[in-house]
Amino acid sequence: MTKAPQALIITVNFRHAECTLQLLHSASRLDRFGDCRLMIVDNNSGDGSAERIRQAIDGFNNVELLTSASNRGYFGAAKWALDQHLVNQAAPDWVIVCNNDIIFDSPSFLAGLLVHDPRAVAVLAPAIVSRLTGFDANPMIAGRPGRIRKLRYRFLASTYYVAWLTQWLAPVVRKARRRLRDGRSDRRDARTRIYAPHGSFFIFSRRYFEEGGFIDDGCFLYAEEISVAETCWRLGLPVIHDPELKVSHNDSQTTGRMLTRKGYLLQREGLQYALGKYLESSRGA
Repeated sequence: MTKAPQALIITVNFRHAECTLQLLHSASRLDRFGDCRLMIVDNNSGDGSAERIRQAIDGFNNVELLTSASNRGYFGAAKWALDQHLVNQAAPDWVIVCNNDIIFDSPSFLAGLLVHDPRAVAVLAPAIVSRLTGFDANPMIAGRPGRIRKLRYRFLASTYYVAWLTQWLAPVVRKARRRLRDGRSDRRDARTRIYAPHGSFFIFSRRYFEEGGFIDDGCFLYAEEISVAETCWRLGLPVIHDPELKVSHNDSQTTGRMLTRKGYLLQREGLQYALGKYLESSRGA
C-alpha cells in the first residue's frame, strides 16, 4: 500500500466536460496541489467528455480519470472513487467530494485546509460563494429540522409546479435570508457548528470515516446534505462551517437553472429517501 496523499478530491462529470476542465485548471494552481490527489469520475457521459478530460489530465501524475459503465449518480460515483482509491492507498486526512462546477479562486485553499487537525472535526463546510447570489451557500441547514420543517420539505416536493417555483425563487430567497442573518450577527467570519453543509462541496476528515461515517449511495441524486448531517448527528460528530476556506460555485451548471420533470422526480426521490431513512425514522426529532 502506497503512501496516502494528504487530501483526496473527488468530482463527478456527466456531459459537462467544460466545467470539469475549469475545476481542474483552478485545482492545478493550488499551493500544495502536489500533496493531494484529484479523481474525476465520468458517469457514462457518452458525449466525448471522457476523451476531452483524458487529454487534459495527461502530464498530471496526481490526477486520475475513472470511467463508469453506468451513471452512478453523485454520491454513488464518489463512493466508487473512494473505494478505488483505498484499494492501493491508505486513507487521506481529508476527502473532498464536490460538484464539477466548483472553482478554487484562492491558491491558498488547500494549504489552509491542511493546517486543520483532521481529528478535531468530522466535516468542514467552507464558504461556497454562489455566482447567482454572491453569497455563501453555507450553512445549508443551520439547525436540525423539526416537525414543521419536515412538513415543509414534503410540501415543496409534492408537485412538479411547486418544486419548479421553489427552485426559480431560490436565489431571491437565499439573498433575503443571508441579509437577515448578517444583520443579526456580528460574527459572520467565525467558525460555527452547524447541522448540514451544502452538498456542492463536502470536506470529510479522516475522523468521519474512522468513527463510522460513510458516503451513502442509496439515492441517485439530491438530499446528500441530510444523509451527511444525520450521520454526524447520530454519531455525535461535529460539522463546522469555516468561512476562511472559500470556493466559488457556478450554480446549476450541471443540473440546469430551471427544474425539469426528470430533475423533479430525482429531487423527490432523494428527499423521500432522506426523510424516510434519517429524519422520520429517528427518535427525538
